[in-house]
Amino acid sequence: MKKLNMWCGKDILVGYLNRDIINLPWVDKVFDFEKFPYPFEDDEFDEIYCSHILEHMSDLWKVMEEFTRIGKDWWQIKVKVPYFASPNAWWDYTHKRTFNTNSFNYFQPDFYYNEAKIIVKEYKIHFFSNSRYLKSDIKNIIPDFMINLLPKVYERFFAYRFPASEIHYLLEIKK
Repeated sequence: MKKLNMWCGKDILVGYLNRDIINLPWVDKVFDFEKFPYPFEDDEFDEIYCSHILEHMSDLWKVMEEFTRIGKDWWQIKVKVPYFASPNAWWDYTHKRTFNTNSFNYFQPDFYYNEAKIIVKEYKIHFFSNSRYLKSDIKNIIPDFMINLLPKVYERFFAYRFPASEIHYLLEIKK
């Protein structure tokens, strides 16, 4: 399996190609994810991992189209991004967007015309920043359970009163 850790920073993953825009000693290859097309072959990756980088992208639509191109059919994209109501969502002036439970709907097949074909398989809202993908750290177990019991209700009525920190998605490429 070939896996891509997109814009890895210091989050180096074993078994992944760790890519970043900055030339750091542990980065496998340096390139700008805002320049298209990406320097990868069609259907090259079985998995794409993105931790706190999609909020920095100027053209998320084009990024998702590139993910569809470079990812194999029916394989996964793992995403961690700031939740829209988080107090930390806008402290970084390079953030261009935040995310909620509906943020990837536009990329689903037949939802709207686009070249990206992404299915939302799962998402989980995390109350505090969470290092474990789609699982709750110990500090998150109770608030995450409550939030994700009825996530649309939480989002509509409680997100600004008790703001969560981030949201994780499991996306699947469908060509």
